[in-house]
Amino acid sequence: MVTADEIPTRAALAPNRRERRKQETRQALEQAALRLFAEQGYEQTTVEDIAEAADVAVRTFFRYFSSKQHVLFGDVVTDRLSRLRTELAARPADEDPIESIRAVSDLVDFFDGDEEEQILARLDLMRRLPTMTSRYLDLIHQLRLVVVEFVAERTGLDPRDDLYPLVVAGATAAAWDASITLWAATHGTRQLRDIRREAFAALLSGLPARTSWAEVDFRTIQGHR
Repeated sequence: MVTADEIPTRAALAPNRRERRKQETRQALEQAALRLFAEQGYEQTTVEDIAEAADVAVRTFFRYFSSKQHVLFGDVVTDRLSRLRTELAARPADEDPIESIRAVSDLVDFFDGDEEEQILARLDLMRRLPTMTSRYLDLIHQLRLVVVEFVAERTGLDPRDDLYPLVVAGATAAAWDASITLWAATHGTRQLRDIRREAFAALLSGLPARTSWAEVDFRTIQGHR
């Protein structure tokens, strides 16, 4: 028997309804934008066109997205950047940064079915409309900066004076970029996580851990090439 205390109040249900409406509006805007970008081109599509196609006011569009480029990737990827920073900060302080990045990448590069379809659709659109690649490159750059910040904090090395945080972050960003490119080329038939693990391992196989970085004489190595 349900007691009075167990019956949800109108006030408790209202936020859920509001959140559902917000999500529906966001999805309508994203779907309208992607359809219009594909049909008439990115440059030819205006914010007004997107709002009209989604049956909302222009001011509503700007409540959810700051620009056309923002709507291209939605929040799926930007949310991953936020989670990457949070998960890295939660790793054990005595863990080698490379191991931390490897572990956290397994968490962050997981997409559910709906998200996979969204990302693949956006990557395919970006492939057909090269003018839209700037947003993607900016996201990869942001990922690199998150890793630079993390490695610098964990090692005490200043990236303005030491290469190690920059090299680790560059390898991480390159692994992500290569993995996403190949994943999109296979239309998602291969698991992104498997591809990313392979790329990360290949790039870092010759990168020493922080404890031995200072012991490597890179000038000597360069001289023997």
